[in-house]
Amino acid sequence: MSVTNAHKPTLMGRYEKVIGVLVKYGFADIATHPPFSRFIPKWKMLVPTHNGVPVTEFTRYERIRMVCEELGTTFIKFAQIASNRPDILPEELVEELQKFQDHALPVPVENIQEVLEKELGDKLEKSFEHVDFQPIASASMAQVHRAVLVGGQEVVLKVQRPRIGETVELDIQILKSLARLLEHRFPQFDAYQPMELVKMFEASIHKELDFTLEAANVRRFEEQFRGNPDIYVPTVFPELCTEKVLCMEYIDGIKCTDTATLGRIGMTGPQLALKGINLYFEQVFDHGFFHADPHPGNIFVLPDSRVCFIDYGMMGTVMEGDRELLADLLLAVHDQDVEGLERALLRFSWDEEKIDHASLEYDIGEFFQNYSNIGLEEIDSNQVMAALNSLFFDYKIRIPSNLLLLLKALVIIEGVGLMLDPHYNIIQNIHPFVVRLLRRKYSPAKLTKRVAKTIGDFSKLATSLPEDVEDIIGKIKKGKLHIEFEHRGLEPVDNALDVASKRISFAVVLAALILGSSLLVIADVPPHIKNVPALGFFGFIISALFGFRWLRSIWKQGKF
Repeated sequence: MSVTNAHKPTLMGRYEKVIGVLVKYGFADIATHPPFSRFIPKWKMLVPTHNGVPVTEFTRYERIRMVCEELGTTFIKFAQIASNRPDILPEELVEELQKFQDHALPVPVENIQEVLEKELGDKLEKSFEHVDFQPIASASMAQVHRAVLVGGQEVVLKVQRPRIGETVELDIQILKSLARLLEHRFPQFDAYQPMELVKMFEASIHKELDFTLEAANVRRFEEQFRGNPDIYVPTVFPELCTEKVLCMEYIDGIKCTDTATLGRIGMTGPQLALKGINLYFEQVFDHGFFHADPHPGNIFVLPDSRVCFIDYGMMGTVMEGDRELLADLLLAVHDQDVEGLERALLRFSWDEEKIDHASLEYDIGEFFQNYSNIGLEEIDSNQVMAALNSLFFDYKIRIPSNLLLLLKALVIIEGVGLMLDPHYNIIQNIHPFVVRLLRRKYSPAKLTKRVAKTIGDFSKLATSLPEDVEDIIGKIKKGKLHIEFEHRGLEPVDNALDVASKRISFAVVLAALILGSSLLVIADVPPHIKNVPALGFFGFIISALFGFRWLRSIWKQGKF
């Protein structure tokens, strides 16, 4: 079946699928609200089962994972990205969303061949001696095939699944509708900020759908490590890359967890752990551009002992200022500095006005107390990160998503290190990089540069101040000075007054209509319908219809 003749996804079809799965896993309360309610009959609102077990036996978080799992690519990716926000989502939900494994059935050969022909055109025959259409990896968005270029160079082709972009766009529309519904009808989900999660996902998924960005990531990564003898970066072939096809060098390396084969090239697990993770720290603290998914399947070792990262679809960027903030946070954890950690957390946060500082300081002190009698080598950084994530969530400390992505990546890379060396300690090994970064921050050259900038800013202020003051005084004299006030936090009151005023107005009109109809009946004004004045009769009918609509709107707690 060709791509062009394949079934094209429609918004109506995806809505029906999403609502069916929501009801299947016990979220009928959501499905009964518009715009979803018109897609499913009332008789289907029954308690279903999953593998013979009523879905009500599972926790709500387990059912959320089941829904995403069954709805496929977009929702799985959304769940994976949402799991990077422990500052917004509760720990139990984050743990469920982290259970996803991105595997999918292979696409038929003819469909992959058609994508390649459409994307590469004549280059497919002119540039390749052979393409193996049996995939070596198959994920929800793309699959990977081995190929050989003219001249014998072995490469891999990452090919996007047919029509996956169209399905993703339809699902984003549905996710936005679902997020708006949760925000408007289910206030208990406000803390999860569903619309912000969807917007974050939309930006991320659009990047993943464009393979030319991944090719650019590889080239940037290669440039920052050029000349480093400990790392190898695969060659990418930009002339054979498009939005839906990525062509890069095939890496015939040793998996980082294959300690037996590593031993044959003279490398032990602890040696690889130290070398590989130090290279990762260099990505973060020296370059600010890092591999955001460093699980064992993405790290290989070449026969000459060089480390090679693969799969550059998910990369993270950390600006210099954020790196310094992260260094302050990690140093505070290392030194068990309560005030230092509190300052770092609050500087991370986008909005600290509503934070209870006294309670936060107490909880940080308790956080350190739990580790005060434990040696560095015995501290589990997963527990440390879980405790920090709890602080983020409990105090609604909003952390920029790129930094949360980094914190999660550091936990993953530490897990790899512990697989290679059970005694590896990330906190101890990260300390020299943190100190080096802070030394750069407070180096004489940097301080001189900051002082010079500050002097320049004061100079500009001193130069423009007299003119600005004169301008303000002139406006005051002419009565043209306007001061604007912005009221915040009054939206709920404004909405409540708006609804109340509309209902009062409607009630007055309804009362007048009933009273007028009564007077017409009492005055026996012709014409008549079965001895009842017609105008009064129709007035009562209209009043009844309006009254029913009024009561219905109040019952639904909606606006009209």
